[in-house]
Amino acid sequence: METYRTWLRLFELQRYYSWIVDRFHISTQMYQLQTYGKHYDFRWLEEGLLPLGFHVVFCTRTPESFESARAERLKISGKPSQYDDLELFIDEQKLIERLVRESILPVYTVDISDNNVSRAVEKIANWLELTGGLYMSE
Repeated sequence: METYRTWLRLFELQRYYSWIVDRFHISTQMYQLQTYGKHYDFRWLEEGLLPLGFHVVFCTRTPESFESARAERLKISGKPSQYDDLELFIDEQKLIERLVRESILPVYTVDISDNNVSRAVEKIANWLELTGGLYMSE
């Protein structure tokens, strides 16, 4: 928890920087639940991130599309065997989806089943602009 307190303090001190934080507290919650059956409450963290304008972007895909995503990932993977069991990824996505729903931060879910990254980026940028996520309010 101390690491997350440190991150929050850094974000508070650098409030006018633009931050993209990948796999932050929600990913940690998922891992701890899956691995140890332990739920860590990060509401205090989200209460600190909210006034800083943090938003959550949840990229999701249909279960049927994991195979095509796997094919793309195998082209660059250093450990292809980690993609042998796609059910693990599908189960993780379900758990992350639940955790995202519990978030108090503004959330945008974008379906990337078609692997169209450009379209997803445009949708995300439009949503961030509409919700004030591209700048820090005074």
